[in-house]
Amino acid sequence: MIKKIDCLGDFCPLPLLKAQQEYKRIKSGEKVVLITDLSCASSNIRDAFEDEKCIVEDEEEIPGIWQITIKKL
Repeated sequence: MIKKIDCLGDFCPLPLLKAQQEYKRIKSGEKVVLITDLSCASSNIRDAFEDEKCIVEDEEEIPGIWQITIKKL
C-alpha cells in the first residue's frame, strides 16, 4: 500500500507531522509519499526518521516540487 499526502502550500512543521502520523498507520513494506513545495521538508523528515526502521528517498519531480518517500521496513 502507498499512502500519498499532498503537502503543497503547507509550512513547517506540517509536512513532518503529517508524515509521522501516517507512518504510524502503515505496516512493514508499505510507503508514505509526500508531495511538497517546501525545500527543507526532506532534511527535516530524514532527521526525524533517522532512528526508525525505514528508507527515506526524495526526488525533485518538478523544479520546486519534491516527492519524499518513506518505506517502513
